[in-house]
Amino acid sequence: MTVVRNKTKYDRILTITPGFLCLFALLCTFVALCTPSWTINEYSSDGEVQWHGLFYKCNRFKCILNYHHYILAIVVTIISTIFLLFATISVFLIVLYNIFRRYFYLTSLFILINVLLHFIGVVLYTHQATINGISARLMILSNVLACISLAIVSYIAGRYSIFYPKNQTDFHFTKVENTEAITKIEEQQIMQT
Repeated sequence: MTVVRNKTKYDRILTITPGFLCLFALLCTFVALCTPSWTINEYSSDGEVQWHGLFYKCNRFKCILNYHHYILAIVVTIISTIFLLFATISVFLIVLYNIFRRYFYLTSLFILINVLLHFIGVVLYTHQATINGISARLMILSNVLACISLAIVSYIAGRYSIFYPKNQTDFHFTKVENTEAITKIEEQQIMQT
């Protein structure tokens, strides 16, 4: 007779959800970094519509490389994107491999650092110019998605870190014989006492 652990796979579905939220936030961040439409100035002095972002300042005719004013915002945003990449990779690793569940609290730490640095990057850019373009909205959307995934990941990490020392066998999605499961549980109880 075999015993199947975690029949509903609710934990994996709950873990995949913040993974896709982090992935979509990462995609929004890449698009926001690559497009120069953070600020749209429709009322410039020469009557031209101008738009600019972290790297370029553009009008209808040309784009000029203009990143000197936003160096700190660029560095902070790129560092936060790296933390979001680490968080996305670690969320998807937890879905594939059960061995990382013990250290899953690091994922929520990565997402928290990402959220704070994203916010600081947007504030640093806003200090120099207004944000009314689609790229700035994508950065804010990516921050909101990261906050939602932070809540879900913190819940999952809390469950894993509390229950792991008490019952380590429930963290594996394997089929085992009933007698093997009973002997493993008995061995663990003997080792704890």
